[in-house]
Amino acid sequence: MTAWKKTVYASWLAQVFSIMGFTCVLHFLPFYIQELGVEGEAEVKIWAGYVSAAAGVTLVLFAPIWGMVADRFGRKPMVMRSMFGGAVVLIVMAFCRNVEQLLVCRFIQGTLTGTVTASVALVASVAPRERAGFALGLMGSAMYAGASVGPFIGGVLWDRFGHHAAFFAAAVLLAVGGLLVKFAVREEFTPAHAQDAAERGSFGEVFAAAGFLAVVFAYFTIRFAYAVAAPVFPLFVRELSGTEVGVKTVTGAIVSVGGVAAALSAAAVGRFSDSWGHKRLLIVASMFTGAIAVVHASAQSVAHLFALRVLFGLGVGVMIPAVNAIIRGVTHDKNIGRAYGAATSLTFIGYIVGPLAGGYLAASLGNRAPFVLMGLAYVVAAFLVRSRVRPDTAAATISGASACDPGCRAESS
Repeated sequence: MTAWKKTVYASWLAQVFSIMGFTCVLHFLPFYIQELGVEGEAEVKIWAGYVSAAAGVTLVLFAPIWGMVADRFGRKPMVMRSMFGGAVVLIVMAFCRNVEQLLVCRFIQGTLTGTVTASVALVASVAPRERAGFALGLMGSAMYAGASVGPFIGGVLWDRFGHHAAFFAAAVLLAVGGLLVKFAVREEFTPAHAQDAAERGSFGEVFAAAGFLAVVFAYFTIRFAYAVAAPVFPLFVRELSGTEVGVKTVTGAIVSVGGVAAALSAAAVGRFSDSWGHKRLLIVASMFTGAIAVVHASAQSVAHLFALRVLFGLGVGVMIPAVNAIIRGVTHDKNIGRAYGAATSLTFIGYIVGPLAGGYLAASLGNRAPFVLMGLAYVVAAFLVRSRVRPDTAAATISGASACDPGCRAESS
């Protein structure tokens, strides 16, 4: 096995543990908010929107900074920082006394973490450009594989042993991921000379790359869509089940089954997306996912919701890997950390606005309304990709055309 593949597989496993840890608790924050003393359905939904959005606020500010540090000192240290930092924050979060303290913890989480962005930047830097779709698709499957297991574990622990057990388990999983990166990931990183501006790269070069801003704008819309229903999904499950008994376990199981579907689709599609075309894949996936999201609003039972989450997972699983592959295709090697940091910062605004919009919409119109908005946003994303994002050159490279140099950009449409 080649060295870059060993690093990719080790990063994959570490990311699975990382996402398992976060999803052990994050899907159940609306219930935690109730435990912290917030009363009234509408107030819980609004606070859930605030808490869900909080980490995105500080991540928007710090992602470009961490990206610049990664390009200067290496991407592996940034992955370790995000995983070990996340473990510490989750332990602190378990001892919150009120919802305001939880909100502060979420702000701190956004400052220190960002495991997905850090891992994607690392893998994108070590994988050959012509295998970006495969490598980033694999990392996408790690995200969804972790998300398929974590919620179920967290739900069972929360129902049987309380929130402390769920938070402690989450922290241990993050720490295991960090240790895997430390001892199993290899990065051959050569720091740029401080006096050589051309060698160091810059954010100006990142934003000037042809097609970068277009794909970031589409990425923002996708993230907004995904986040809209996050604050109310557990409450919607409770509404459909009609009982409080075991609702966290059921919520975790529903989220997990969608994660399994997403992991499978990300891994399977990533193997041929380099030749089929990342842009084409992103358009099809956005339209399909949008349609399924709207149908969520008509769900009449927990079983119905289970089936819809499987279909939703199949569509959403290929979207983020496709976006990341397009970004890699327009970015110079020296700017990989900056590019993914800037993209994360700009698009995470969607993770801030989405939960707030979903929380207020649900408080006003009910738990089904956010799913309609989610579906419409995915459709808008598909049209943005179709009209604004440039075609990628992966197909031409794989089929035998001359390979891109490190600074190649997507061809003009």
